[in-house]
Amino acid sequence: MNREDRLRVQTQLGKNMVVEAGAGTGKTTLLIHRLCLCVLAQATPVEKLVALTFTEKAAAEIKTRFIFKLQHLIEALSTGEEDRTLTLLREHFHVPDADLLVRAQTALSRLDRASIGTIHSFCAEILKTFPLEAALSPGAQIDSGQKADRLFQARWNHFLDEELGEHAPRAQAWKEVLGKISLAQLQAFAWELSCLKPVEYDYYSHRRMLAQLCREKSAQAQQLCDTYLSAGKKTRVLETALQWAQKSLQATALFLNQEPFQEPEDESFSLPANPYKDWDPDDFDQARSLVTFAQKVAVPVQKIFLLAQSLVGPVARQVRADCQAQGVLSFDDLIITTRNLLKTNLYVRRLLKEKIEALFIDEFQDTDPIQGELLLFLAEEKPGTAQSWQEVRLQPGKLFVVGDPKQSIYRFRGADITAYELFTDLILKQGGEKCFLRRNFRSTCGIVETANQICSRAMIEQTAFQPAYEPIFTPRSSNGPDVSWLFVSPDSSQEGQADDYRHNQAEQIARWILQNVGTFKLADGRPLAYKDIALLTRVGTTTRIYTDALRRYNIPFDTQTDKDFFHKQEINDLLLLLRLVADNDDKIALAGVLRSPFGAQTDEHIYQLSRAGQLTLSALATREQTTALAAQIKHFTQLAGRVPVHELVGHILQETFFPEVCAAAYDGEKTLSYLQQFERWVAQYQAQENGSLLSFLADVQIRVDQSPDDFTLPPADEAADAVSILTVHKSKGLEFPVVLLADLSRKETAVAAHPATHLFSWQYTMYGLRAGNICDVNLAFLEEEQKKHSRCEEVRILYVALTRAKEKLILEADGRKGAAQAASAFVAAGLFPDGSAPQVSTPDGELSIPVTYVPYQDPARFLYTHVAAGAQLPTYTTAQITAWKQAQQARVESYEHFRKQAHPLAPSELAENSLSTLQQQQGAELGSVCHRALELWTAGRVADISSACVQAAQQLGAPQQAESAETLLKPFIASDIFKEISCDKLLACEMPFSVPLKTGEVQSGVMDALLQRADGSLWIVDYKTDQVAPGQEAAWVDKKYRLQLNAYAHAAKQLFPGKAVRCSAVFIRTFAAVDL
Repeated sequence: MNREDRLRVQTQLGKNMVVEAGAGTGKTTLLIHRLCLCVLAQATPVEKLVALTFTEKAAAEIKTRFIFKLQHLIEALSTGEEDRTLTLLREHFHVPDADLLVRAQTALSRLDRASIGTIHSFCAEILKTFPLEAALSPGAQIDSGQKADRLFQARWNHFLDEELGEHAPRAQAWKEVLGKISLAQLQAFAWELSCLKPVEYDYYSHRRMLAQLCREKSAQAQQLCDTYLSAGKKTRVLETALQWAQKSLQATALFLNQEPFQEPEDESFSLPANPYKDWDPDDFDQARSLVTFAQKVAVPVQKIFLLAQSLVGPVARQVRADCQAQGVLSFDDLIITTRNLLKTNLYVRRLLKEKIEALFIDEFQDTDPIQGELLLFLAEEKPGTAQSWQEVRLQPGKLFVVGDPKQSIYRFRGADITAYELFTDLILKQGGEKCFLRRNFRSTCGIVETANQICSRAMIEQTAFQPAYEPIFTPRSSNGPDVSWLFVSPDSSQEGQADDYRHNQAEQIARWILQNVGTFKLADGRPLAYKDIALLTRVGTTTRIYTDALRRYNIPFDTQTDKDFFHKQEINDLLLLLRLVADNDDKIALAGVLRSPFGAQTDEHIYQLSRAGQLTLSALATREQTTALAAQIKHFTQLAGRVPVHELVGHILQETFFPEVCAAAYDGEKTLSYLQQFERWVAQYQAQENGSLLSFLADVQIRVDQSPDDFTLPPADEAADAVSILTVHKSKGLEFPVVLLADLSRKETAVAAHPATHLFSWQYTMYGLRAGNICDVNLAFLEEEQKKHSRCEEVRILYVALTRAKEKLILEADGRKGAAQAASAFVAAGLFPDGSAPQVSTPDGELSIPVTYVPYQDPARFLYTHVAAGAQLPTYTTAQITAWKQAQQARVESYEHFRKQAHPLAPSELAENSLSTLQQQQGAELGSVCHRALELWTAGRVADISSACVQAAQQLGAPQQAESAETLLKPFIASDIFKEISCDKLLACEMPFSVPLKTGEVQSGVMDALLQRADGSLWIVDYKTDQVAPGQEAAWVDKKYRLQLNAYAHAAKQLFPGKAVRCSAVFIRTFAAVDL
């Protein structure tokens, strides 16, 4: 936009305006100016202003900047200071300064009455004002999903009792459906049906359109058959499938129109991935697509879908009725209910139109269609009574929308580029005006030109799918190359996986950050800091690779991705502590708490506690190391029944050192931030769900399993000096001096890894649904539309990514297989590295980007190294590098040798115990019980041998062996050999060991009892329950246990060097000891 265009937008207050603002062009500043002009030039009361955006952060920024602008204007009017807005008001609106001052002061004093916020908060206010007109229940409240889920579960369980009980009314139908769709999938399908909002689902609502589509696809299949199939030629798999698809699609068309049809035989095909030599590749892809579509919409499949819908449809309707009766509103319900209210209740609409004189909408490209409809109803002329948005006659000068269709990237949240185009067309057809903001105030010329060169070729206008590309420009110059490539060259001798290449990228990113922080100078002269850097990824699932690399180099970072929030160790530790508080007998939770920094116990100690049967809270209370921990847990358990969950979490975080020890063990201040975010989230949960601790933990587990994306991490602390790691979606609206754009070799994600369970098209007013692996014809059609929308959106996501940097943009990719295809937008502009050229250039030579190539390395070479932040990377001589490579090769060869030949050995393996018969297995079970009972008795943990046998049998899950063990052990403990054992000092029971052998093998095992004799020597006792005749024990040891005893003796001598060792097999049945 030139100066005249910007002036026209600011001064033509009597016209509706559509401003398309490119990235970094100052749209928020323009919006603030327009708000000020509306208040000061037109004397519009701030109570009659509505300014809406789509995030609370953006709304807060608009309100704050509006306040600052009014304050500045008041000061300028009072002191005579020059201001461009005041100049504009004096020259174009001729308002006296005295009136401007009064209007500005009045607006500032009453600004809290202005509706400046999110669309959801605005709709909530409308519904609170008109609850009866909106037919809301008196107790209506916003639900994030828990209440609706509980209502559904209650209905579903009752429904299954009726439908699948002894007298099932539709048993045959259930058998038919369950043969194709599992019960869990049917439950998910019923849930989707119960959540449908904008329109009621009707399978046949678009039957004529879809039947015509099937006929067209059938004709396409026939045309391909005519082209590639000739008489007498043997048909291949795809060609046979294409013939079937042609007939099946015709049958589906007749089925949809409810006309007689002949159903082709149901066949399944495994389609080839690569084209036949005599087929055109595009035709081959089209044939595959036609067959896949035909398989989805085949008549037998559709019959199963309809039958499934008829089975679960009633319970879905009941759940919707329950939610309405109890006033359970989702965030979507807020918008839909408000739209319906404005559409159908003309009285309410008239009141709101009179109350609102000016409507400002920011980020209009992110508006979902329902939101757009309700906003158009509010912008209608006061006498208007339109029944649909298409009929709305807009009030001139009431509507001011700002957006950029090139940045429409939130389709997964409902944003619809088609709706944006239709809504803006309506505004323009009724006398509105469109203006473009093209001057970029953010980035240097090289960054802007890179975005223009790439996106102007990739963003080709397609009605309802892709807007035309409007280039941006900047007067900012740069001192050096502001865009560069960091390219990982492939190694022909190593075929790395995608993640291996990402690890290489992450390593180079970390090295670049380490080398440039503190040395690279920004435009304002200050050295580059960590907080000036953003690392952008396309998806959050790959973030861990990059965070691991930064950790290796001790580089501080902040991540804004949500998917792993409840998998973070500090959150896991806190949840385990809450589990233990809720159930003191939860051994898994207890072990987790002990392993955490809060419990501070080693794995070895926990193992010993478990082996000793003392992994219980009561046992821990008697141990000096854990007495305080057990007391704290008991305290919180008593507290849990008396206070809400969020207060309990607060007590834990305030009364213990849990936050401090976790911060020290994990990510410092970031860990504290995560714990605070969790505490706030629990408080929000309790505001909606005042349940017990157990129900809270159950809900959390369900949410973690089913919808991990629902959790938002705390926003980055702008004062913290840390690299920001975020997805491109999360970076929208932000800017950074330096941006590292990672993994540009990643394949497109146009097709979702998991098929959609439902899709809704506002353009067609059509729902598409899926039950298990079966979808209706609507969804098969909408999925094809979705693929095209997704491919177009990928280009817009790239545009957003390229325009975040202010001074330096680093593009990172690699040469893995398929990289050029994945980075097709760069290839089309001639800006993708070829693997050797030191720079890449556009065909016209107007833009060149330097390339730094780094060779691919096996990630094992660097994944386990750590470099201190701020340290210079070491340099090595050629001789050192050669010696290192030789040593590394020797280690690899040694590893491969032992991996193939060496195996850990346990002494019991040496004994060659083969438990092939039931009698032998029972004997082994009895032996285990005897061993455990002797351990308990010897260690003094039980009062008598009978108790020891019962407890040991229960611990080992063999209570039937308790009596046999007692019968065997009672005479043994009265024998002379056991008295001798009892006289010595017991050092350990069931002591595990692992020792290396000279062959490189590792020998592991467990000694039954390790004793210290009066002379200081050691005695290893290995109890045996074998049935051996008296006097034959030595021969039996030679035959069966000699190698095992040798292993014990060898281990003891290594573990206790210099000690004399006696090793004996003690036979319980014959009271005999055989020494090694």
